[in-house]
Amino acid sequence: MSTAVMRNTNETYKKRVRLKAILGVSFLAMLSCSAFTQAAQRVVVNEAQIQVEDQTQRTQQAALKKALRQVFIKMSGSTRVLDNPGVKAALSSPQSLLRSYRFAFDNNRTYYIAEFDQAKLNDILQRELLPLWGDRRPETIVWLAQEDENETRVILEESLNTDLQHALKQTAKERGVPLSLPLMDLTDNVNISTYDVWGRFVEPLRKASMRYSVDNIIGARVYRNDPSAIPDLPENVVPSGTVESLDNVLTGEAQVRRQNDQLNAYENGTQETVSEEVVSEERGPVENTTVPFTMNEFANYAKRADEGDYALDWVFIGGGKVSYGSIYGDSPQALGNQLVDAYSNYLSSLYAIVGIDESEREVIKVSIANIGSIGSYANATDYLNSLSVIENATLVEQAGTVATYSLTLVGTVEDLLNNIKLENKLRPVTDAYGQTVQGHSFYWSN
Repeated sequence: MSTAVMRNTNETYKKRVRLKAILGVSFLAMLSCSAFTQAAQRVVVNEAQIQVEDQTQRTQQAALKKALRQVFIKMSGSTRVLDNPGVKAALSSPQSLLRSYRFAFDNNRTYYIAEFDQAKLNDILQRELLPLWGDRRPETIVWLAQEDENETRVILEESLNTDLQHALKQTAKERGVPLSLPLMDLTDNVNISTYDVWGRFVEPLRKASMRYSVDNIIGARVYRNDPSAIPDLPENVVPSGTVESLDNVLTGEAQVRRQNDQLNAYENGTQETVSEEVVSEERGPVENTTVPFTMNEFANYAKRADEGDYALDWVFIGGGKVSYGSIYGDSPQALGNQLVDAYSNYLSSLYAIVGIDESEREVIKVSIANIGSIGSYANATDYLNSLSVIENATLVEQAGTVATYSLTLVGTVEDLLNNIKLENKLRPVTDAYGQTVQGHSFYWSN
């Protein structure tokens, strides 16, 4: 056998060994990286629904501007984008961004529904270096017990038609947050009680939520506010957990999340300490991760507990943390709006991409195993290009079933990983011990 033939044979053998190693580790990744992935839902971010009194031209013009304002908030994750000069200019001529409109009717209500050009809106937000929140968003279930004037407590369920339920659903829809209420059918009634929800007990809430396959859980109770009372924390919810003060958690958060630089530069605000405690839901030491509901509005609500007629005490379960707090308002509906608004702000701080100037955008290469057909290649390419953090994804090499892509990012690598976590499409390659291997290597799950 000639030297050239032997060299080619050796190279082919080495490639096959490398490919088998990658696929072998990738199989381990499928078994060991379930904690990395979440069950996200895709929402329509470039459409808004506005209730109107009639269908006159004047009403349509007013509703069109309101709809565009709502879409900008939904796509960015924050109301502060409306103060941006570029956004203000777009709001002055909403017709130029409108793709289509229609009317819908429900329960004797008339709605104006407007669809806008998503590509143009993306360009505006990126040009102005504003946050851009993609259409993949984590799912959340809300367990809420409401106390009436007779001190009767009822769990809010999906089929009920109350003002509080409407407020939760409507605000979630406007902000583009997939949010559901429990069915409270026979299964739910067996798994959880009103006492569990009212007490905000973590384990019953978590177990009852398993059937819904959601990413995050919110438990809450709404009642008439007594300014002289201090909202209590549930007792014995985590027998052997780690308790940290919020300011300590925020100190740790500053080290692992760019929220205090890129996002805060955009928000132009400072975070305040809220009088609450954060309890780890894990057994043993846990890394400091983003703690929900640390937005300024919650700090302000806590300072004026005697100004609201109603109170809402909440517990959040998600992201390896459990946190508690209280907010106050003049009505249960106002509390529902405030809760969803603050929760939306929290989610956008995790997943919205704060724009990076074109000259500073990072280009990285990622390897994706299990790309063995034209169909899987097309699906993977479409998926990568659909992520808001990726400006462009190009195939640069194909070795067997391992495809290497060049990605131009409009955000950071951390933004990319956070967005990938929301779905099961890409799974990071891990070693036999469950640790992510060096480099950007993934397994495609078609």
